[in-house]
Amino acid sequence: RMQTLYRTVAGMCLYHPAIQCHYDANRYEDSALAGKVWDVSDCFTCLISMQRYRAFNPTELEHTNRMFKKLQHVGKSLKVAYIDNTRHVGTATDRTPTAGAYRPPTLHPRQGRRYFSCVFDGTCEMDKEGWRKPKFHVELPGFPILGDGKGDNQNHAIIFTRGTFCQCIDSNQGAYFEQMMLLPCVLGEFRGEAGAAGAGPKTIGGMKQIIGFPEHITSDIGSIGDFAAGSETAFGTILQRSYAALGARMHYGHPDLMQKCWMMQQGGVSKATKTLNLSEDIF
Repeated sequence: RMQTLYRTVAGMCLYHPAIQCHYDANRYEDSALAGKVWDVSDCFTCLISMQRYRAFNPTELEHTNRMFKKLQHVGKSLKVAYIDNTRHVGTATDRTPTAGAYRPPTLHPRQGRRYFSCVFDGTCEMDKEGWRKPKFHVELPGFPILGDGKGDNQNHAIIFTRGTFCQCIDSNQGAYFEQMMLLPCVLGEFRGEAGAAGAGPKTIGGMKQIIGFPEHITSDIGSIGDFAAGSETAFGTILQRSYAALGARMHYGHPDLMQKCWMMQQGGVSKATKTLNLSEDIF
């Protein structure tokens, strides 16, 4: 899995040099941003929702650190979000070493652990065992995995993203630099005027909230792989256009671009229904 995850992360991190290239081509030399103020990391974040980070074995941890080392040119743009927990025993006022960590009075008596959503990047300190210290941690109301895991894994990490637009992608895809150079064209699709002609049901005041993309799948493992790739292509093209006429959009891994604030108001970028529709997102 590390091979496919690295391929996906390396592809998404190509946004970093693409944005820098657009800035170099369009910047105004006399602007105050032309100096040391400009930083691509302020515009782009590649956030990996690595739910099992604290449960990694030494080999998996080594692979994670190797990924940060190979992609260190993107700086603070590459971040990892994970779920951490702290076990609590004893009473709320017991601070003795034998009682474990301090148990806050707001913790339910039957809840033995406190769960946190944490994030770190390549600039965070690393201890002797290779673990990186989190930059931020947010306490969760309880165990966050309520559904099948994948949707909750995305929803707990979205709080660490910056900006207005969010693109979700599965860890079995890749990208190339020429594709990332089309980012201004994609962002231009979100522009619109109130009451614009041709505004569909998935628009607010004429402004689009979801820009859908199909998966480009290649297969060389025989006819079974070709049939699977064909069904994926049909779902991402013909069926999606049919759903768009009805005001619906079904997303389950292809890199759709979304208006992040609007999606969070709808309950999150991913569904949390257990065992029903075993895909990440259903809109």
